[in-house]
This record gives sequence, C-alpha cells and structure tokens, in this order.
Amino acid sequence: MRNTRNNKPSFLDTKIIPFLKKYGIFLVVLFLVFPYAYKYLKRAIESVKNTNLEAIKEQNSNENAKASPDIVKKKVADIKKSYPSISQKTMDTIVASAFKIAEAFGTNVDDNHVLLGGTIDLYNISSWSEDEKTAITFLKKHTGTFPILEDVYYKTATKSKNLRNDIIKYLSKSQYSELAKFYKSKGYNWL
Repeated sequence: MRNTRNNKPSFLDTKIIPFLKKYGIFLVVLFLVFPYAYKYLKRAIESVKNTNLEAIKEQNSNENAKASPDIVKKKVADIKKSYPSISQKTMDTIVASAFKIAEAFGTNVDDNHVLLGGTIDLYNISSWSEDEKTAITFLKKHTGTFPILEDVYYKTATKSKNLRNDIIKYLSKSQYSELAKFYKSKGYNWL
C-alpha cells in the first residue's frame, strides 16, 4: 500500500510555480528595466540641477557685471543673513577685502566691462597684471572668516569667480604654499 500522507501538495507546487507562471514575465522585465530607468532618472535629475546651478551662476555674473552699488548692498545684506554671528564691522572689513583682492587679481567687476550683453569682455589694461602682495596681505587678514570672504568674493566682487581657483591661478606656487602654511599655522585648513 501506498502511503497517503505524501500525497499532500507542496508549497512549491501550490504557491511558487503558479505565482511565477502568472507574474514571472513582469518580474523579469522589472529586474531588467528598473536599473536602466533608475539610471536615466538619476541623470535627468542631475541635469536639471546642473542647469539650475548654471542659470544661477549666469544670473549672478550678469548682476555683478552692472557693478551697481544697490545690487552689491542687497547681496551683502543677504550674505550677512547667512552669517548672523558676524558683526557689522567685521562684515564691512570682509566686503572691503573681497573687493581689494578682486582688484589686486584684476578680476573685479569695475575693471572688466562687457559689450553685447556679456558676449565680449573689455578688460582694463591695469587689470592685466596682478598685485599678488596686496592680495596676500588681505588674504592673511581673514584666516577665520575665509569662507565668508570667499562667498562675498564670488557673489559681489567678481563675475562669479571662485576665490580658491583665482588664488591658485594668480599666485605662484611658492606664494600659494606660503599662504597655505600661514593658514595652517593659525589652525585653519582652507587652502
């Protein structure tokens, strides 16, 4: 005689196989298509973010190209809101230093005029040479407030120029290493 207890259907036969027959094609498509769809969506989101950043940078450059004192005051007030612990006197010193550094590097807005809506740059001859010593003097004044100085330099003093990139570009290697050592001796690692 046969054992009747073994005739009981298994979980595999009653649940798994019918599920795979019914939804197997969807699972295969899901596992094959999902990574590509995810990658595509991630690239699309990054593209939109990059476009927004470029638009903000372009808008900042165009506003700074006008060199309007009203726009500068508004931007400085916005930056001041970002750093509420900084006193007004310190902020005024930082703003003045940012403009002096931009003038020393020849990247300030007043010396760099544009034609045809910003397509052609007209450079002042005095901005063709850099005054590294003046720039280093003003950079050494702001060891603890370098990020604020960098923010003011980018948003108000130049046409969206990065201070760190300009330091690397306009200072010699020995001047850069001297400045970096000075910052490290004061306990800061900005450069």
